[in-house]
Amino acid sequence: MVQLKSNDQVLKVVSMTRYHFVAGFPTAGARHFAGLLAQNPRFSVSSDSAAEQVFGLLDAGREAPELPLSDLDGDTRAALLRGALDAVHHARPLDAVVIDNNPKWLGHMRRLSTLFPLSRFVVMVRDPARIAAEIAEETGDARSPASLMSKDGLIGAPMGQVQDLLGSAAADRLLLLDYERLLSDPERVLGAVYSFLGERVFAHNFRDLPARTVAPSVKPLARRFSMPSLSGAHHAQTAPQPVWRRSQSSAALMLLSETG
Repeated sequence: MVQLKSNDQVLKVVSMTRYHFVAGFPTAGARHFAGLLAQNPRFSVSSDSAAEQVFGLLDAGREAPELPLSDLDGDTRAALLRGALDAVHHARPLDAVVIDNNPKWLGHMRRLSTLFPLSRFVVMVRDPARIAAEIAEETGDARSPASLMSKDGLIGAPMGQVQDLLGSAAADRLLLLDYERLLSDPERVLGAVYSFLGERVFAHNFRDLPARTVAPSVKPLARRFSMPSLSGAHHAQTAPQPVWRRSQSSAALMLLSETG
């Protein structure tokens, strides 16, 4: 076990910790994905920890003139935000890689990419029709497509955030992972995830994953993500494809199922 003898050593360990962030659409399997990663003892994995809430409050404080945070210079605010994540995850092993899963990280990923230059972002996606069907099945509330896909809707809101990230400078650190692809080909998908994170592959146990709901994909395991074309209207009778099925290149990487 590593023994620390000075505050300087503590600070060096903190600065070297790698943080990765997982977010996901509703019913898109982010918890199952995080649960798989948690099997690896090198990873310190949390779902819905206090990290996002603390980070969000501190980050919002820079815009509020009545709060002392607004008087801090940029470097001090950045150090405070990094320190907040270190504080929430203070119980981690000193050599751990921290992976924090929370759907609200989607709204912070631009900021996180500058604060944590070694970070990677995994966003779990799924065919919107499947999301809507599962929400209806779980809650008994068959919501209209318009409400789900609205700017503030359960599907529309994260869709807009993903679209924004695809055009950002952090796009090359973004992986979109389709839940159905994870279920149909978990071993190869996890291998690709480890390559994306820059970590040594770990032998996972997949028996607790739900049964897949689509046939295994025959496409190549990974390809570069697609940006949507913002010009031109869809035909009224044709359901619009999700943003990850449209054209124009982005630096993001995706692992998609054959459909959705």
